[in-house]
Amino acid sequence: MAADQKLYVQVLRQIHQLILDRGLKPGDLLPPEQVLAAEFGVSRNVVREAIKSMEVMGIVRAVAGRGTELLPFSMEYILQSMLFFQVPGNESAVRQMFDVRRHLELSYMRDAFYALEKEDIQHLREVVDRIRVSYEQEGLFSELDRDFHLTLFRPLKNAVLDSLMNAIWEVDVRFQLEEKRPHLGDSVAKHEAVVQALEAHDFIGFVKAMEYHFSSGKYRNPGSYEEEVQ
Repeated sequence: MAADQKLYVQVLRQIHQLILDRGLKPGDLLPPEQVLAAEFGVSRNVVREAIKSMEVMGIVRAVAGRGTELLPFSMEYILQSMLFFQVPGNESAVRQMFDVRRHLELSYMRDAFYALEKEDIQHLREVVDRIRVSYEQEGLFSELDRDFHLTLFRPLKNAVLDSLMNAIWEVDVRFQLEEKRPHLGDSVAKHEAVVQALEAHDFIGFVKAMEYHFSSGKYRNPGSYEEEVQ
């Protein structure tokens, strides 16, 4: 098994070098499995396993009638792999992700304020209204919360930022839901304050609302979700 794994990794690296040497771009096809097997001096099964692993990582995809196509670069698969192996049973890692998200949003909030269009702000208003209803009926609004924050930064058209934030949210929406529930009432008001500042085109108010949003609960106390109330 160890020898097979070593050979599989070697072929994976060889395919990577082949892509670089031939200047292959997204949309280009890899050589057929039998060609790669002959070139690398291995069986087709080893090549097939290497290509399957590349599919899992989002590097290539099988296209019926064409072959194996190289995909555009995406952080999403890399980040999801990292989260899969690091998060289970590791609360400190999750809390560190929340801290990364806080720094990202506060760092990019100025750019976001000036990039948001009228339609984006209207969507944020609709999401906040749905958050309020969801909280009143169910006490939770994780997916709506994700939509709200991703919408804030989507106009920046930064695919790496979007992927990183979405990967963190994949963990957040499922993490300690019942522990969060008693403290979410004040969070509704914090989202409302952010939207009100955007609707008023009030940059200072927006900054204060964002900073206040991240000044409490899971972002300041590793053992608590309690919201800080003004």
